[in-house]
Amino acid sequence: MPPYGQTPDPYGQTPGPYGPTYGPPAHGQPPPHAGGYPPGPPRPAPLPPYPHQWPEPYHRILRTWTYRPWRAIVGVLATVPLGVLVAPLLALVVVGLFLEVFGLGSMQGLVDAVAFEGEFTPAALLVVNLTLASLIPITWLTVRVLHNLRPRWLGSVRPGLRWGLFGQFFGLAMIATVLMTAVLAIVGPEEMTGDEGAGPTSTTRVVAFLIVIALTSPLQSAGEEYFFRGYLLQAFGALVRFRWFTLVATSLLFAFAHGLQNLPLFLDRFLFGMVAGLLVIRTGGLEAGIAMHIVNNVVVLGLAAVFGDLSATLSVTEADWTTLVLDIGQFAVYAGMVVALCRVRRTPRTTPGPPPDQPPPERASETPGPAG
Repeated sequence: MPPYGQTPDPYGQTPGPYGPTYGPPAHGQPPPHAGGYPPGPPRPAPLPPYPHQWPEPYHRILRTWTYRPWRAIVGVLATVPLGVLVAPLLALVVVGLFLEVFGLGSMQGLVDAVAFEGEFTPAALLVVNLTLASLIPITWLTVRVLHNLRPRWLGSVRPGLRWGLFGQFFGLAMIATVLMTAVLAIVGPEEMTGDEGAGPTSTTRVVAFLIVIALTSPLQSAGEEYFFRGYLLQAFGALVRFRWFTLVATSLLFAFAHGLQNLPLFLDRFLFGMVAGLLVIRTGGLEAGIAMHIVNNVVVLGLAAVFGDLSATLSVTEADWTTLVLDIGQFAVYAGMVVALCRVRRTPRTTPGPPPDQPPPERASETPGPAG
């Protein structure tokens, strides 16, 4: 008699306590899967808490257990249009609607100011800074979704921004800037104030410019560093082992991104990118580049807002060779102080990697969750 008083299935199924099971059970053995559901497919072994098979320098951080070349290629192709098209449009709409609602201006006037076709306003500067600051969440999202890596690995090799180290680098950047300003005052004092009478005459507008600069220029500077010396450096570094290729490629893109410019100005920005990229690799993080970028932009824009023409400073297309030489000197002094400090502190330059007493497991094909 069939178990549980049920009739045998005509297709060879033997009923069990939770339903039919296929195939007749062995003599004297319980039905397969009796007392529970059948086991599912085997789960992949969890990856270790460290995302790299061995210690990696900053520009090779994306070479994780689940690295695939297409991820870096798609990431570069995705972040560029997001930063160039989507972010500016979103910032323009948000700031423009704010002006319209509170009666502080018009959308058309804001568009003209951002395009440098009308009077440059604090709202236009806010749009520019917010656009570049949006590169931070864009790169975070790309690393998290596409590379399955926590965004803090863009900050440094430890990971995350090392705020204590950042504060020390910020102080060194201030020292280098003060020295450069003193030399500039001696060599060419007329270059410090720009065109007389070109700056804004309204005290209220000057204060508004300074507030926007103080609140958003640090985020704008960090956004550029996260994109050029952060994600792009890591993406190119994951594809090409030679670090000099990644440094030159990202520095060229950084210089070209500033638009039309003469040769001294192009070299100035290219060398800024090279020094910032070298410091990222040498220090193992973005802190030195962000500190230098913030101090440089806040000082330059602040002086332009008070003494000169801010719109001309933002849309500058020419520089002389004297300015290039002075800037190179500033970069060299700052880089030398940073390298010396890192040697004293013995700042780590690579990711932790696996413990020395634990052999690294084999590389996995996919990761079930975010690494690191």
